[in-house]
Amino acid sequence: MMPSPPTARPLPARELVRPRPRPEAPAVLYCFPHAGGAASAYRPWPAALPDGIEVVAVQLPGREHRITEPPCVDPALIADAIGADVAAHGSRPYALFGHSMGALLAFEVARTLSAGDRLPGPALLAVSGMEHPASGRPRPALSGLPEAELLAWVSGLGGSPAQALADPQLLEILLPVLRADLAWLEGYVPRPAPRLACPLSVFAGERDDRVALAGLRAWAGETRETATVRRYPSGHFYAAEQLRLVCRDLADDLTDALDGRGAVR
Repeated sequence: MMPSPPTARPLPARELVRPRPRPEAPAVLYCFPHAGGAASAYRPWPAALPDGIEVVAVQLPGREHRITEPPCVDPALIADAIGADVAAHGSRPYALFGHSMGALLAFEVARTLSAGDRLPGPALLAVSGMEHPASGRPRPALSGLPEAELLAWVSGLGGSPAQALADPQLLEILLPVLRADLAWLEGYVPRPAPRLACPLSVFAGERDDRVALAGLRAWAGETRETATVRRYPSGHFYAAEQLRLVCRDLADDLTDALDGRGAVR
């Protein structure tokens, strides 16, 4: 009898990046970038998370290994890629984490994956640095600003994006991506959908003047389960300074979700 051929591994999706592959990990965390950001923002996360969580970063078109593709934001395509990845790796429990623009992307992907009947929805949705989209605060129109004004706005956010856009060569690459992302944000309107069946964690910096506590708490209306709001002593890119603490809290929330405890905090 001929030996059975080895099982073929699924080809890696161009939309997904594994900074440190952990195929044996019992849970997966899919991470979504901020406006103008890329998958490399999550490169330090595996070292700060327990070995039982594999980090998979979403790579949008127009950046890093997808630099030749026109920049665009399409939650439906991302949901397809993540759904296929979940199925290809044994339908492990998974969580979604998104920062700033990535919070709205993660929210839309969570809704799409929860509405399907082929795979389980996420065990946890974590949104960061973004108020609930219906909180009432108008979003500024930024995508069409003159370059100097747009760069001044980015500089006000602090963190690595401001440093990257100070490099003229990087600026030429990143500015069209940033404008495309901001245009998607400006046009974003949440569609009607049932509340999620998973717990929801909300993270933000205490000194981030672009998010108010009431707008963070408003996310609780999107879940039938519990919602937790945490703020850290920093600004919009708080996680860069508080990474180990943020990852510890996020891992605790995911553990609670998988254990079915999910007490209100």
